[in-house]
This record gives sequence, C-alpha cells and structure tokens, in this order.
Amino acid sequence: MRKFILLFFILFNLYLMAQADVVPYYTSSLRRAGIGFSEVTSPLVMKREPKADGEILETLKFNFKEEKTICEKNIDRCEIDEVFASYSKSKKIAFMTTLDSTEGWNLVCFNQGERPVCGWVEEEKNKYYTLAEFFEKYGKKYGVYLFKDLQKNDKILYAAPVKQTNSTGSLEMPKTIAPWLIKGNWMLIKSLDFQNQMKTGWINFRGNDGRLKLFVKF
Repeated sequence: MRKFILLFFILFNLYLMAQADVVPYYTSSLRRAGIGFSEVTSPLVMKREPKADGEILETLKFNFKEEKTICEKNIDRCEIDEVFASYSKSKKIAFMTTLDSTEGWNLVCFNQGERPVCGWVEEEKNKYYTLAEFFEKYGKKYGVYLFKDLQKNDKILYAAPVKQTNSTGSLEMPKTIAPWLIKGNWMLIKSLDFQNQMKTGWINFRGNDGRLKLFVKF
C-alpha cells in the first residue's frame, strides 16, 4: 500500500511539473535585471535594430494550448522556462524581460540562458510595462508574492518609502500581499499572514543591484 501511495505522489508531481507555468521563485530566477516587462505575442519577431526593415535575429512562436515554443534559429535555447520571465497557460499571458525602450520598440531578452538572445520587438504588438505599471496593473489584479531566498532585511515594512524611518513589521509567511501604491522602488502593501494578522507598510521591492524581491502572483 505504501509503495502504491508513493508511486501516486511521484506520478502526480511529475504531472504538475509537466503542466507547470513559468514562475520565478528566487531572486536569481530573473537573470537580467531590466527596466520592466513586455507582454509578448506570437509570432514574436526580434530585430537587431529598432526599425521595421532591421535584420531578423529570431522568430519565436508559442502556443498556450499546446504549451510549447518554436525558435527558427536558437533551437537549443527555446524551452518555455528558458525564454520567458513569466508564463501562464491558464491566463494566456507571457512576459519577457525588457532591457530598453525607444519610440515604438522594446529590447527584450530570453530570460534564463547564459548566452542571452536579445532583440527589438514592436511595441504595437508587444505591450511594454515599466515596473511601476507592471505591479500597478497586474499586482493589484492578482496580488504579489515574495521570492523565497530573501534575507530578513528584505522583508521589513516601513512607515514611509525610505529606510530611515520606523518599521511597521515584517512579512513572515504571508498568505496574501496586495499592493496599494507604487513610488519609485517602493510598494505600499497590505498583507495577511498565516495567523490572520493584517500588516501594512512600505516595502523596498527592488534592490540596488536592480533585482526584484517581489513578483506578480499569476
């Protein structure tokens, strides 16, 4: 009986892994610290320069129903978890890290690869969000969560969006985190912990190195 139960859990976990979306859980999950995220659509045509007649570096196709990606050139680096910063099959949404933005064009990168594939994509087809816009729109809609490898100092809440102020508590094992207001690299949040205690305060959601400490809970 024990062997049957163990086998069931192994198969169940394998099923969950096969169905899993791309969710960044650790601060190192997003290898490129960008200026925001682009909500990309398929087919995604990446250009060497931000102009319509620029050289095509890559054409990426993805299908939420079949949950697979196809690259015309970088076949060896085309797995879903190598390409996207975040990907949700159920919500039919895919984001790539954005490193730069100019009029009508965004510079996006395959997120995980050691040798990044970066190119310019059209803003008209691939909506760019600054970090403030990203958390404002999707954070308020879905909530946010902390990365798992944060230090204690990263979880401190403050009375104002500066560290030289009083603390209002710390986020220890929060059940929900709802953003209220974004100001620079700070987020005013309301959190409910596992003891059903409500906490409010400002949290520094982006470090000096550009790494995020929170992400949208898609």
